Amino acid sequence: MQRDEFRSQRAKRSERSRRWERVARVAVVVLSMSLLAAAPQKQTEKQKDAEAAEIAAYVAARKAFDTKLARVDQGLRTNPSRVPYPVVDSCRSRRKLAVRLFDIGQRERAERRLDFCIRTMRIPEIAKKVVPKGPTLEEKKAKAATELAKAADLEPDVANGLEIWRECAGCHRAEGWGLANGSVPQLAGQHRPVVLKQLADIRAGSRENSLMMPYAAVDRIGGAQSLSDVAGYIDTLEISVETQKGPGDALAEGKRLYEANCTRCHGAQGEGDAEALVPRIQSQHYTYLVRQVESIREGTRRNAHPEMKAIIEDFDDADTHAVLDYVSRLEPPEELQAPPGWSNPDFAN
Repeated sequence: MQRDEFRSQRAKRSERSRRWERVARVAVVVLSMSLLAAAPQKQTEKQKDAEAAEIAAYVAARKAFDTKLARVDQGLRTNPSRVPYPVVDSCRSRRKLAVRLFDIGQRERAERRLDFCIRTMRIPEIAKKVVPKGPTLEEKKAKAATELAKAADLEPDVANGLEIWRECAGCHRAEGWGLANGSVPQLAGQHRPVVLKQLADIRAGSRENSLMMPYAAVDRIGGAQSLSDVAGYIDTLEISVETQKGPGDALAEGKRLYEANCTRCHGAQGEGDAEALVPRIQSQHYTYLVRQVESIREGTRRNAHPEMKAIIEDFDDADTHAVLDYVSRLEPPEELQAPPGWSNPDFAN
């Protein structure tokens, strides 16, 4: 299955290259026909030279733009300078706009947006391709599955989980509510097996998360028992419903799309399924949801379930924002919600 996904991604990249070659060839034909229509008399050598120069300029501009685009895509995948998530999100939007601008002939504006991303994310030049070393994606997933199975069988020591959580709280906050701008997710009340799976995937490299990796590493927090402990502690936290919501302008359509495509796995209220490793998505920050869906669609979040990936690829941007707007308003049952004014008593001192 993973090998097929890899081949599919490689085929898509090859298809993009062939598509731009076809665009260049079509440009040659269209330009030639327009020149013939405008000047039925025999072309002069000067006209031929001008035509050739214009075609060459387009091909050169396309090649330069594609090179810079690949550099930005590399930066969005790897975040080499560890810039904050809002900066990454901003560059992801600018990247999409740059492609549209280039396609309508606004090349200078398109280049400026890519240059902005390269500067702000401090993206280095693309290194020459080398033969990849290290474990394959299949091997990484197998390693993650082994650690998940081991950690799931261990009884969590919640007291030790709290000590590990104290460092996690620097980003996720003491209550586990993340950040309202969606750069850090709410983890409070997340199913223990789901947390275990995501941590195991990050540690094994089957889910890329450059910001989380140093904090989840074995030499930082410990082995499978530590995963069990911190996941057990997270499961005890009260869930905030005061999270970031979407704009609210297409909720009826979002509800329809959610019920048709998402309830079978995530549940009618977004409660998820611990046994099936389906995450709780109730009261999750809207921007975080959007970023994860975009990462799955782009192939940078590689541990997504194939069925979910297929559904997401069928959604256009309007569908995506509508359904996630609706999801951002789903709430857990009252007994799991944090009381008004609640703060984590374990951090009182």
